Amino acid sequence: MLDVKSITRSVTKHFPHFGLNKKAQLVRLLYEIVQRDHKLIEDILNIKSARQQPFHKIKSDLLVKRFPQLTDDERARWHFTPLEVNPKYKVRITGHKPFIPKNIFIEKEVANSELVLSLKVRFPKAKYQMMSSYQRFIKEKRFDLSIYNRRTENLFIVTERYDFLCSCPCTNGAVGCGYYILNLGFGCGFECAYCFLQSYTNAPGIVLPSNIEDFFEAFKKLPNKNIRIGTGQFTDSLIFDSLTGYSTKLVDFFREYPQTLFEFKTKSDNVDELLSVKAANNIVVSWSVNPQNIIETTEFYTANLEERLSAALKCVQHGYKVGFHFDPIIFYDGWKKDYQNLVGEIFRRISAPKIAWISLGCLRMTPKQKEAIENRFPDNAILNGELILGFDNKLRYSERVREDIYKKMHNWIRGQSKTVLVYLCMESQPTERTKL
Repeated sequence: MLDVKSITRSVTKHFPHFGLNKKAQLVRLLYEIVQRDHKLIEDILNIKSARQQPFHKIKSDLLVKRFPQLTDDERARWHFTPLEVNPKYKVRITGHKPFIPKNIFIEKEVANSELVLSLKVRFPKAKYQMMSSYQRFIKEKRFDLSIYNRRTENLFIVTERYDFLCSCPCTNGAVGCGYYILNLGFGCGFECAYCFLQSYTNAPGIVLPSNIEDFFEAFKKLPNKNIRIGTGQFTDSLIFDSLTGYSTKLVDFFREYPQTLFEFKTKSDNVDELLSVKAANNIVVSWSVNPQNIIETTEFYTANLEERLSAALKCVQHGYKVGFHFDPIIFYDGWKKDYQNLVGEIFRRISAPKIAWISLGCLRMTPKQKEAIENRFPDNAILNGELILGFDNKLRYSERVREDIYKKMHNWIRGQSKTVLVYLCMESQPTERTKL
């Protein structure tokens, strides 16, 4: 397959009269078509004819080939970003990747904490290093995607002093969800190709706070505790639970606040700690779900679909309610059959009264996130979709496609249950035509 350099050389050779920006736009469009269709440039563009055409005509023709399902108005929302793909940033995916950090950095203040002592038993071969503070340690350091690719080599144990709780960072223009985030960690050991964390390249490892009690004290100060809160925003809620044991403490703490709904959100099957403590009515364990073919090609190192649903059933049998997040929904040939079957399989395994909620959200990303995906997962197909600039300046499927996806998903869910709560995540205010 042609790489960026080959396409750039070809465009420079055949269109020397165009300026740098125009050449860069052609390179971007040709690269995306080549990636999707596995064709040569000559099969995409009639070079001899194109040389005689003005830039806007060549660009228009390429936009039609790149986005054949969109209208002209939708194609006008194509977002150009310069194309820079560096092979050194590509992720090397292996069959299995246990979390075994090589380096564990510890703030002096928490050197004798319960978490640190347990880590020394769990990882005796790791190199331990004390630091005065995490912020000082990373100050003036430069980070890139190659550092991010090695993030699981480094584990930072810190004392959180400020950022205990925050409102969900809903995208600009999206309907607010009122969700609160308990920031019990930053970074994840899974490798989901679409993950927004990969565009945050300012952390050289996994960061875990050791002072969970201070998070509880911060929560107690909230004037309104009739809220929904969870830990799955900046890390998977359960991926490190066998190290921290935080889930049991969270369950026991929040059972004392029955007006609060607390959610663990995960792609793992790491529920042993949760099953070791008495369940509480206001605790929900939820799973992000996708068809197995998407899990295999896009959500690397995560539990497979069978493992996730089996873990959900264990939690239900133990007394927890569960939730499911179809987020992100990926649009591809055959998506309807795969997602409809997935909806049916969930309700076949889990009775509707035990499902607290189901959320729906289509694939979306910032332009910076797209650049990270191109570099880290250059062969992944999720960027082959027809993504254009949306209401929040994120790249999204068109409104028509999203509306069709949500209505079909809603109908399939309602075919299984008339009462389970279904809501959209990170979407604009629905109209009479689009609301569920």
